[in-house]
Amino acid sequence: MLKNQEAFPAYAIAASLCEAVQTNNVIVSAPPGAGKSTVLPLALLQQKLPGRILLMQPRRVVVRSLAHYLASLLNEPVGKTIGYRVRGESQVSHETKLEIITEGILSRRIQSDPELSGISVVIFDEFHERSIHTDFGLALALEVQQGLRDDLRLVIMSATLDVQRIQTLLPDAINLQSEGKMYPVEEHYLGQVKAESVNSTMAATIEHACGEVDGDVLAFLAGIGAIRKVRQLLEAKINSSDIVIHELYGALEKSAQLAALQPDPSGKQKVILATNIAETSLTIANIEAVVDSGLENVASYQLEGGFKQLNQQMISQASATQRKGRAGRLRPGKCYRLWAKEQHDRLAKQAQAQILQEDIAPLLLESLAWGSPLNDLALLDLPSSAQQSAAFDTLVRIGALRDQQLTPYGRQLATFPCHPVIAHMLLKSSKLGDTQMAAAALVAALYEENMAHTQSVLVTDILRQLDTFSNKRVTRQANRYLSLISERSLPTPGSLTDEEFATAIALAFPRHLAFKSAQGTFKLANGKGATMPPGVIETAEWIAILHAQSLGNELIIRQYQPIAQAQLSALYPDSFIREKRVHYDSASKQMQARQVARFDKIVLDSRPLSEVPKAQFAEAWMAHLQTLPLQQLPFDEKAWQWWYRLQIAEKLMLPQPQSYDGRCAWPVLTQPFTDLPAEFWRDKLASCKKWEQVEKLPWKTLLNQALEWPQQHALDTYLPESLTIPSKRNVTIEYDANGSAIVAVKMQEMYGETKRVHVAGGKLCITFSLLSPAGRPLQTTQDLGSFWQGSYREIQKEMKGRYPKHFWPDDPANAEPTTRTKKFMN
Repeated sequence: MLKNQEAFPAYAIAASLCEAVQTNNVIVSAPPGAGKSTVLPLALLQQKLPGRILLMQPRRVVVRSLAHYLASLLNEPVGKTIGYRVRGESQVSHETKLEIITEGILSRRIQSDPELSGISVVIFDEFHERSIHTDFGLALALEVQQGLRDDLRLVIMSATLDVQRIQTLLPDAINLQSEGKMYPVEEHYLGQVKAESVNSTMAATIEHACGEVDGDVLAFLAGIGAIRKVRQLLEAKINSSDIVIHELYGALEKSAQLAALQPDPSGKQKVILATNIAETSLTIANIEAVVDSGLENVASYQLEGGFKQLNQQMISQASATQRKGRAGRLRPGKCYRLWAKEQHDRLAKQAQAQILQEDIAPLLLESLAWGSPLNDLALLDLPSSAQQSAAFDTLVRIGALRDQQLTPYGRQLATFPCHPVIAHMLLKSSKLGDTQMAAAALVAALYEENMAHTQSVLVTDILRQLDTFSNKRVTRQANRYLSLISERSLPTPGSLTDEEFATAIALAFPRHLAFKSAQGTFKLANGKGATMPPGVIETAEWIAILHAQSLGNELIIRQYQPIAQAQLSALYPDSFIREKRVHYDSASKQMQARQVARFDKIVLDSRPLSEVPKAQFAEAWMAHLQTLPLQQLPFDEKAWQWWYRLQIAEKLMLPQPQSYDGRCAWPVLTQPFTDLPAEFWRDKLASCKKWEQVEKLPWKTLLNQALEWPQQHALDTYLPESLTIPSKRNVTIEYDANGSAIVAVKMQEMYGETKRVHVAGGKLCITFSLLSPAGRPLQTTQDLGSFWQGSYREIQKEMKGRYPKHFWPDDPANAEPTTRTKKFMN
């Protein structure tokens, strides 16, 4: 073990870890400051394992920083014993024994080398962040271990682990727990801050913290926009000769990141304005105070629109603990939180797993390329059925799937290190010439970059106005993509035409093509509406959208390129359609028939039609009725009573005596217009043009006809619509959604009845709502015999005084039922 490693608490479990990985997987819990990311990988390195150690980290800046730090401990350059690999960048050699990688690297390595040849241990660090790549990488590594490499060892490490859940995936793993190394940190809760005051409160609190501590101050903000605004406020407040301000976020240039992490060379106090990138793993020198806004920007994929929605939300308790821990690494520190203590206790314990919020089309493609359906993988959280359905639709649309099987084209797409639609764009562009390929490569690189802080919205403007650092990143990544489809080098963006950039976007995102409406907004091919950012005016009729942002119910276009309709006609000739359409107009509450010209869901022209086949009206009504929630169906009370009776029949599994060839299963209905055959009401609907006509249809009869005859007979036999009561009168039985059968009847009509009354072959007891002579409820009971002997006495006293002309016998159980007053009873 190297010098000074003994000072870290994680050193206490280093020997146990080295012993455990000889035979088992390991789960390591270590609080902030324990040194797990440095001590434990180095301890494993000393074991002279036969193969390389892979150490996964969630962020590129962490990978680079950790690699340089560990290499410095060995007095070696990066790339020798300690190396690293991130997308498009690596420093490794044949001597490398510990390779630090970003999470997405692992799954691609496994796809290309299913045995993980030459790898002895895979370490999943900061597992609590639950990135989609971590979850998928672990699932694949488990399959490799179980099917091909029983000598491969997996180590899962984090400061805030739900060990019990992880143990379900690794049941034989050895659990190791390290103590933390953290000095006391004073917590200062500033109370809940209004959204419009967060930046000014952060600036004032940072200024205060600078005066309270001698060390540096680390401030956590939601995103780049907040960092820029707080920086402006601070620069107006503080003396730059004493304090230097740094920014820290993922898209920042490497040299600027390094400056933020290291002590100031002139000894000035530093203020570091950071996103949640600074929560874990990064070694940031000399932090003595943390100012935490408690906010983070979380991007979630909107299944309907196909864009990401950026939500600002409160962090989890686990993140708050990580952030606070930064102030107590070297000495006692202070943590200022812009929320109330009682609010802290209500924060979520852990952040939601990324796999539940993301577009999972890439994950689905990779899992199918691997050979295991997504639902068969060892995932802590499975994506929802809606996520999976949207992903399947995407892959089918681009030709990667057919009949839920991966096509040869899909397998080719899976070899590209990008989203499947971007790979599809690159391959399609490769058939359209060199300059189109170059434009596609640049669009692919721009799509993956975080350009939220740019002022431009036109893709061509963004590419031509990139700062030096961003231009270098985009150009480097575009060259990598271009190398996958061409041997030519990348020309300058200025040498490419606007039309070529528009074509590239259209190839990747045909459902994000948009047409300008009369109101100045845009209608997307997927049916959604979108608007330009404030101050941006676009005169083009058609645009191809690369990025848009969902803000509440509004979709804001962030990056786009105008495109000519002639280009779209050449790319998607079959998407321009003329058809006769019948649809329900909710304003007029009637069907409208029109001749429509459209591109996907964009209506370009619509004219009334005078003659339309009735069958189209029926189909349109069916389509509308199938979208309605249950409570909005056009049913009268008779139809609802039929519905409730059918629900009870299915629940009680009532017999069907007329079913001579074997009992038919009772249908389980959630929506009758999707669950029952439509032929019984299709002709009736064909004659309807207005909603009121649909409401007047004999729905009870039509629905009943959709059942098999034995089921109709069983409903009438076991769940009758009426009941003969002791007064010899037939009264209606009211069935309800709770599965009850209720008869409302005047009390005098039930005299003489003492037994419980049942329907459904004795399985359902009728509830009697006994009424006064004026029809008001007096008592509800299923047991008349007990009622007559019990609470009837109190009701009798009151009713005799209020209704003296009516019969209130002392022995109702043996009295004659009546519908008349005492004067007419004899």
